[in-house]
Amino acid sequence: MDLSIQLLNARIKQQQFDELDNDFKKLTEAQQVIQLNYLFESALRMSIKYDFMQNIAVRILTTNTPPAPFIEKLTSLDALSFFTPALKLNKGFISTDDSGNNALHNVFKQAMPTQLPFNYVRSLMLFESNEELLHALAHTNKQGLTPVASYIAYAHKPNIPVKHEFSALLALIEIEQKQNPAAKLQILEALKNNPPSEITLLLSAAYLQRSTEQVAALI
Repeated sequence: MDLSIQLLNARIKQQQFDELDNDFKKLTEAQQVIQLNYLFESALRMSIKYDFMQNIAVRILTTNTPPAPFIEKLTSLDALSFFTPALKLNKGFISTDDSGNNALHNVFKQAMPTQLPFNYVRSLMLFESNEELLHALAHTNKQGLTPVASYIAYAHKPNIPVKHEFSALLALIEIEQKQNPAAKLQILEALKNNPPSEITLLLSAAYLQRSTEQVAALI
């Protein structure tokens, strides 16, 4: 067992919760990722401890910015949901990995067709006030792509998202483009380097507000 996990468990056992954030600061980035992943995996393994482990993550990230390797590995809706209370703190949603991707970029790009994140993220925006989540949605990575554009260009999409997820995706596109209207054009460069499927072409047309024929001609 990694020493960072031994330390974490010792603090929890002794109820030394105030020491967690200071301990975290002294760890390497790799150990920080190990600690955070341990909390998430423990919560999934033992549902009775889910809230407790989630609160530990909040304590740790209240004063610590999530490390880049952690953002890179945060790729599932389950992980996003678990870490959402912590990511609301200390610029978590706008923290990025080495490719300039924030958590939304990575979750959207790696989205599983059977577990899409759009309705969840839209609900967060509707019912919880968090300006950084809005900024994260409009943020562009080093390719110039927003999280939605990353999904359209790169995610595995065997079919059009189910109705409620598709509606949420369209709402996120509208929110994104109100903040950063010029960003959407960068998706064309990504599509030129990654020939689109029929589904990708349809979603790209909705994203760019053009016909599929126009999009196909541009790439």
